[in-house]
This record gives sequence, C-alpha cells and structure tokens, in this order.
Amino acid sequence: MGLKPSSRSKLDPGDHIFSNRAGILYYHHGIYVGDGMVIHLMPAEKKDKSVSLCPNCGYSKDRHSGIIKTCLDCFLDGNILFTFIHPIPCRPPDEVIRIATEFLQGKRDFGTYDLVFKNCEDFASYCKTGVNFSYQRIGWV
Repeated sequence: MGLKPSSRSKLDPGDHIFSNRAGILYYHHGIYVGDGMVIHLMPAEKKDKSVSLCPNCGYSKDRHSGIIKTCLDCFLDGNILFTFIHPIPCRPPDEVIRIATEFLQGKRDFGTYDLVFKNCEDFASYCKTGVNFSYQRIGWV
C-alpha cells in the first residue's frame, strides 16, 4: 500500500484517489473517472436549510449522499490530492470505471455507508481491486 501526492495533470481515469480530511485525521477516497469527475461514497450529512450547489457539478453535501459523482474540486474540498498505490493486482482502468459507474447507476448495490465496514475506502478499493478493504480501519494510513 502506498500513497503519493498527486496533481490533477497526472491523474488517469480509473485511478483510486484520496484526500485528507480534518487535517490528517482521516482520508476520503474515490475513483477518478476522467474529465475532472470522481465517483465516491458519501455518508448522509445533517440537512441544512441553506443549500449551496456547486456550479460545476451540482453537488451539495446537504443534499447528496451514497454513491455520487462530483467534480474533483468538490471531492477534494480544499484539501490535498493523493493517488493510492495498491499492493495487490488491480483491475484495468476501463473496468474500474465501469464498476464504479454501475454502482452509481444502481446496477450494483454496495449497501449503506458504514464508517467501519462500508466506507469510501472500501468502495474505492473494491472498484479498483475487487477487494472490499480499508487500510484506515487497521491503522495503516
């Protein structure tokens, strides 16, 4: 397992990407699908009456949860971009994107977000490798 700071220009469709949250308390993971877009799993947020939609992708954390597709800016939320390097064989990029898209479209069911057992890293790892796994859960990241 490895992490490498990345830049937007070095991203390839099918990359498993992630970004720090709350300093470095935890990381948010997703699959980069190209054209500045990311498919990722988000927990439900508290609903707020003031809803601000992203002009690029229409995302609002007050309105959207589950498996969603957002622009890279919304995914990063002002934090640092990393590319995740898996220690096991990975699926080809087109297959990674197809699987993530099938989850987004409801053709596959990942289940409800669960911080411990079905989080964003589990989702991205499954799409990339076929293994539902979170290194954060075991304290490696």
